[in-house]
Amino acid sequence: MSVSGVVYYTSLLVCISLGSYYKKISDIDMKRNYGTGLGLFLVCLICGTSMFHSVMMVWGNIIIIKCCDRRYLNQISFAFTWMYLWYMHLNITNMYVICLHQTLALKLVGLAFEMSAVQIRSDAKGVGVSKSNDTDILSEPTATDIISYAYFFIGLHRGPYYRWKIFNDHFNAPFGVLGDCRIITEQKLKKALICALGCWVLSSKYSLEFYFDDAFYEAYSGEVRYLYSVPQLTIYFLQHQAVMMLCTSVFTETGFGVYPAKCHPIPGFGPSARLSFLNIASSSAEVALEEEYNFSMIKCFNNEAVIMGPKMRDTMRGWDMPTRFWFWAYAHKASLKSNREVRSAFSLLAWTIWSGPSLPRFIIGCTLWVYVHLEAEYALLYDTSGSMKLPWDIGFSIMRLFCFLYLTPCFVIDNTSVVLRYYNSIFWVFHIILLILMLSSIYLYKTRVLSEH
Repeated sequence: MSVSGVVYYTSLLVCISLGSYYKKISDIDMKRNYGTGLGLFLVCLICGTSMFHSVMMVWGNIIIIKCCDRRYLNQISFAFTWMYLWYMHLNITNMYVICLHQTLALKLVGLAFEMSAVQIRSDAKGVGVSKSNDTDILSEPTATDIISYAYFFIGLHRGPYYRWKIFNDHFNAPFGVLGDCRIITEQKLKKALICALGCWVLSSKYSLEFYFDDAFYEAYSGEVRYLYSVPQLTIYFLQHQAVMMLCTSVFTETGFGVYPAKCHPIPGFGPSARLSFLNIASSSAEVALEEEYNFSMIKCFNNEAVIMGPKMRDTMRGWDMPTRFWFWAYAHKASLKSNREVRSAFSLLAWTIWSGPSLPRFIIGCTLWVYVHLEAEYALLYDTSGSMKLPWDIGFSIMRLFCFLYLTPCFVIDNTSVVLRYYNSIFWVFHIILLILMLSSIYLYKTRVLSEH
């Protein structure tokens, strides 16, 4: 592990250890200043001289939020931040610096979308079309508030993403200090250790460097090269599980993101039901103590959907759910007024630029877009429910697994030439299968239309 990696993970462990001390601070202003100051220190520590990029990103968005028309500030903020991220991907190779700025980007652009949605609803309410929403931003955040939200140490390393309202609730609602969440933190740290050990064992036997070795392409068959993705995909899965377990441990140790279970918190969004009850519970300690609470708001993985599926859409929804919520709510739902296919394409394009505008990432985005819509087409062409549901689910799940194994080099390798060499060595087999399935669906659809007439 590099020096920057040691600094990154050491600072993450330090944040977990400081969580209990942060939780004991009773003064709201001091608590906010403590979290912001620690976050700024972390940015300086992790980014070094690259910290000025975060300053440019944060202050650029502050100017946009304060100076632009609220109805369009979400689009302006989105364009500015994503262009800046693209520039950073092309000029900065330190993945930990990129991860931190990806987190900042989601927060800042998400805040712009929240404020724009409030303005649009307010305009609609003026002509009697809409009503205000309980999740709206009640007061416009100041520049200091935006800086505090962006640099707050909780979730700064790699998320999970949370909205401005969740950040504001953290200081105004008492839920996080009602009980000790140390047991949950310990469980997460144990799981992170197990995942890290699994990564270490598999990495020691199945090295990623093998993809770069000429012997991998000359001495082994295409089937072996394809199946070599199995341990690499497992390592990728375990690595992300371990990192997000550590990141969410900061949340549980500080009591951030805890809500009453009856409010049905959604990852990234927060409470989605019985919102009026939150005000009652926040103002009455007796009512609050009687409730059952959970950290569903920061849940990152639905492992059943990720592993079993059965469909690709289920797996995508179950992976890094707060980030997935962001791209669904803002890139897919709120950015364009078009049909579902165009909006999903734009969402995947936004994810591609956010994660890294490289050829491997574009291959992932394009392949997933085609695959997801092919699944939907075949679900319409055939009866995939009732007595045929289980066979179709098994088929969908197997094809989904083949797709992930095929895309594994794009997930784990950034070198474009190596990725192209790998796919040339296996003759782009899965893309050929997708092409055949696309042509088959067109033929079946036309055949059905002709038979109906």
